[in-house]
Amino acid sequence: MIELPQFPSQKELSLDDFSQIESLLSKKQIYSSDFAIYNLLGWYLKNPPQISKLNDFLIISVEGPDNLYLFLPPLGNGDLSSTLKKILDSCNPPVLRFVPKKITEEIQKSLPPAQILPLRDDFDYLYERIDLAELNGRRFHQKKNFVNRLMLNENLKIELLKDSPAEILDYLEKWYSDNSSEGLTFKLEYLAAQRMLPKLNKIGGLILIVHLENKIVGFSVASPINEDCWVVNLEKGERSIKGIYQLLNWAMANHLPAKVKIINRETDLGIEGLRISKLSYNPIGFEEKFQLFW
Repeated sequence: MIELPQFPSQKELSLDDFSQIESLLSKKQIYSSDFAIYNLLGWYLKNPPQISKLNDFLIISVEGPDNLYLFLPPLGNGDLSSTLKKILDSCNPPVLRFVPKKITEEIQKSLPPAQILPLRDDFDYLYERIDLAELNGRRFHQKKNFVNRLMLNENLKIELLKDSPAEILDYLEKWYSDNSSEGLTFKLEYLAAQRMLPKLNKIGGLILIVHLENKIVGFSVASPINEDCWVVNLEKGERSIKGIYQLLNWAMANHLPAKVKIINRETDLGIEGLRISKLSYNPIGFEEKFQLFW
């Protein structure tokens, strides 16, 4: 186990720290994509995440607006009240963001905040892997039809990438060029892919590719949050191919390790079309997140 500096000192988060984070997420049954190692190590503009230890808690800070760091809720067990007080002393204003519901409930018992604001646009969608893998029943009938139609094409090939992700990075270059946007989320997603796809084997993740007539027409990237739950970090497909996203969703669910019970398909960002799409896959629930004010 890597020795961590004592808060308020911090060090840059690394792959070596993931085992501690994953263990705590598993014990607490927390499925938040904000704690996924792909997202922690990939999603930032200039300032990588930091980590330290305080009492028996891991303290992680991530890049926020104006190059300022934001603290994620502490992960661990023990004297939560004194831990929170020390963290909040370093926050101006005293606020914690992206706090999963289970940790919010623990905080309410230890150091009740003055206000708790649900962050609906940042709720993660959670699905039973078996549901997305089998697409059984009337509620998945249309999606299964899309998948079946594409699978009838003899020139279609689905495989896991085992070598360098260079061809995926090349495909992404073209995809982002064809679907250019000025949005910050768009830029962060691309930076995360550049940083993390070459490291995906090290974090135990998967890249699934769909070829049609020897041409990449879509791919999906997934990685672990904890031992029971994986997150789909990235999913891109040719919009001209009807059903490609249904196929990618189904194929990834069938290629994940058997021990994975829950798939986190991240947030809808408050985008109406994305919300409708994610709800149409019948989530079993959400990883609800809150902003806490003192």
